[in-house]
Amino acid sequence: MKPIPFRDLDQRARRLAQDMIASVRYAVLSVYDTAQDYPHLSRIAVQADMDGVPVALLSEIATHTRLLNTTPRAALLIEAEPEAKGDAMAQARMTLQVIARRLPAEGPEHAARLARWLANSPKARAYAELADFHFWRLEPQGGLLNAGFGQNYLLQATDIKNPRP
Repeated sequence: MKPIPFRDLDQRARRLAQDMIASVRYAVLSVYDTAQDYPHLSRIAVQADMDGVPVALLSEIATHTRLLNTTPRAALLIEAEPEAKGDAMAQARMTLQVIARRLPAEGPEHAARLARWLANSPKARAYAELADFHFWRLEPQGGLLNAGFGQNYLLQATDIKNPRP
């Protein structure tokens, strides 16, 4: 089988990956269901944390949250422009391998994260402060950026993080 051709990661591709995370609001989360022996996919709300790492706001009653509590290894599919017109296969997209970790629901970091989340998604106030919703850090371990036809790049964890104001 012929290997997938990857380009050398350059600053433009690294910046695209970081920009995609900085602007993400929704993504597809893939977690593994050991009981069913299949992956489970969910569209979730995601934003970049202060250090450029994806953070999700998840309900404890959701299937994906239950599965993350069992197996924290997951994947996250991010599209550059999820509502863009034209050929979807020509649009930039990125898959990250992540380790999910539930974050504490108190303290100044939590308050700052919640304020930032609500500033970006004001309608989330309806559920963001409910007791069963928690922030989960989706720590990238690596990934694959497809920046368009023939533009495949392997990403390392260090290529992805990018603190934003």
